[in-house]
Amino acid sequence: MRLIGLLSNESNARKFGDYLTALEIPNCPEPEADGQWAVWVLSEDQLEAGRNALAGFLQNPNDSKYQHASAKATAIRQREEKEKSQYASRVVTSQALWPSYAIGPLTIILIGICVAVALLLGLPPKTPLLCLSVISSSLPEIRQGEVWRLITPIFIHMNIAHILFNMLCLKDLGSMIESRQGSLKLFLLVLVIGIGSNLGQNLVVGPEFGGMSGVLYGLFGYIWMRGKFDPACGLRLMPSTVVMMLGWFVLCVLGLIPRMANGAHGFGLAMGMIWGAGLPLAKKLLKP
Repeated sequence: MRLIGLLSNESNARKFGDYLTALEIPNCPEPEADGQWAVWVLSEDQLEAGRNALAGFLQNPNDSKYQHASAKATAIRQREEKEKSQYASRVVTSQALWPSYAIGPLTIILIGICVAVALLLGLPPKTPLLCLSVISSSLPEIRQGEVWRLITPIFIHMNIAHILFNMLCLKDLGSMIESRQGSLKLFLLVLVIGIGSNLGQNLVVGPEFGGMSGVLYGLFGYIWMRGKFDPACGLRLMPSTVVMMLGWFVLCVLGLIPRMANGAHGFGLAMGMIWGAGLPLAKKLLKP
């Protein structure tokens, strides 16, 4: 995915994105921190065509051809969604379960921390230093200043299967977000959802737990809802992946898979879904 330029507002970005789609140039308009909108072209081979189209748009953004592109773009998206849905109903492959993205630097760091904790402190760790508390669910250590305990339980794992499964999921979900929305967005998601899911699990069961799964369900919920309510963002999960993740969640809640941090799963999933759906819905409500 390559950036081809910036536009001053969302209206122009959406209009131009529809024009590129009508030209069968897959693209993704995204908001920037300064209020401008970045336009990304997904294929390296179409970078030059995208830049040429942008140059023409900037010269005359009110040209009628851009107004007429919206209907064609909508038809193309509907056709693509239908084709993908038909394919997904026929074939389930590893790629369908987990789309492949180049692993991002922050994702590597998070995996590295988890592996380092396992190697240095054991599975599970032989020290309670990373737990929310070693005394009670009222978290006296945190209230006394040991604030790192709010996030560090996500780096604790109980056995090899636990850390292996979580790291494989983190590689895919984290890399997807990092490749499309950047390392800062992934950092904020992990930090906020990590703290929230840890506190949620403590509220439900108590402080004796660990694992990245609450964060992973948060990332899953974020990608799922963001892709559903803002398809242009480029975040998307195959239906088979959604079924697998929700099915695992239900099995854990029913106790068929024992000793799982269901509180962390539930709070993480809820936080991710609200975060993923909230921004697109707010934009639609505020759009004149």
